[in-house]
Parts: sequence; C-alpha cells; structure tokens
Amino acid sequence: MADIVLLVFEGERTEPRIFDNLNQTIFDSGSTSIIHATYNAEIYQLWKKVKDDPFLDLIEILRERNARNQEILEGIERDHVSRIFLFFDYEGHATGATDEKIGRMLTHFDEETENGKLYISYPMVEAFKDTNRDFQNHTVSAKQNINYKRQVAAFTLYQDPRKITPGNWRHIISENLKKGNFIVNRQYEPPDSPPNQSLIFDGQLIHYIKPLDQVAVLSAIPFFIIEYFGGLPPVLKQDCS
Repeated sequence: MADIVLLVFEGERTEPRIFDNLNQTIFDSGSTSIIHATYNAEIYQLWKKVKDDPFLDLIEILRERNARNQEILEGIERDHVSRIFLFFDYEGHATGATDEKIGRMLTHFDEETENGKLYISYPMVEAFKDTNRDFQNHTVSAKQNINYKRQVAAFTLYQDPRKITPGNWRHIISENLKKGNFIVNRQYEPPDSPPNQSLIFDGQLIHYIKPLDQVAVLSAIPFFIIEYFGGLPPVLKQDCS
C-alpha cells in the first residue's frame, strides 16, 4: 500500500476546496496518497472523545462520523497511515470552548506520525483570506460570535479558494509566517523557522486573549505547508504569478 497521509478537516466545504487547490498548485504526491476526512464539528467536541481515552483510534472515530468518511477510509487501518494532520478553528464562542482544552489538544496532537498533528486557525479557517488589511495588527473578538465569514467575504481578494494562484499562496504564506513570528516574538518579519502551534497559542494567550479578549487573525495552513515541505514548496520558488 502507498504511503498514506490523512488530512482531517473540521468542515466539509471550505477546507476541502482549499486542499483541492493545493493538490493542483503545490503538492506533487508521487508515491504518497493524500486523503481527507471531515469531522463536521468543532474541536471541543473532538476533545470529548479523546480526553478520557488517549489511545482511542482516530480512524475509527472518523469512520463513525459520516458515510463519506466510511467510503474514504474503507479498508484503511491506523497502521496504514504514516502521517495525520488535523485542521480546526479556534472559535472561542463555541459551546464548551475553553483555552484549557485547546492547550491539552495541542499537547495530545503534537506529532503527525503518532496521534496526529493539530493546526489551529484564529478565529477560523477563513483567516487565510484575510491578509489585505493591516494584517500585523488585525485582531477580532476571542469569545464572541462576530460572523467572521461575512466580514471576510466583504473585502477579501480570495473569494473562491479554488482560484488561488501559486503567487497568491506565496503572499498568504509570507504574511502569516511574519504574523506568527510577531505573535510569538513580537517581530513582524520572516522567522528563521516557523513557530510551532503550541508557541503560537501561548503567544495568543499572553498578548491577545487574556489581556484584550481578542485573537490575532492567523491561518494555520501556511504553517502546515512550510512544515510539510521543510520550507517553501519548490513551485512557489519558481512561480510568483
């Protein structure tokens, strides 16, 4: 069986469209089979499943969620999957949301070859579209439902994730890496290496959530891309259109 990489998305609409684009513009899977499943619920609901049983099989959890997951994961067991990456939203307004849960989830899902590696977008996945304002200082409410999707849709340059070009991705990655560095180190410049998800969360807590009841808008997807490839993907070094 080919090397299988499993991507686990919170939702079934925006995230799959983003990664359909990435498959076409950035990824060259070669012998790697990249598949995705959806959880269709917030991260806090996933925590209910794993908190009492750290050895619970994520593949089985996903298989039970919906018919599409059953189809995608048919015949696949945990030892068939070499790496697991999970993509969820912070969504501090969700029922049952607490920062303590986020911290524990980042500790549990901290290695893609074991339990899986968790990536969190603040406040949600649409943050990847949100780089054409004052991105360095752009924050939103941490705990209130601000209808962020509508806010972003009103002005974003990236209405349709399927139409993002390699040049667009280069810009999105660059801005989010600088913002991540600013959240952690207070320096708005490209970091020598991207801060990990736990450091970013700690920076959010220290500089934004606790003192201001805000989160700094940040997409997790650029950090996944850089960490997956060990740097900027080759196609983005060649094509800045």
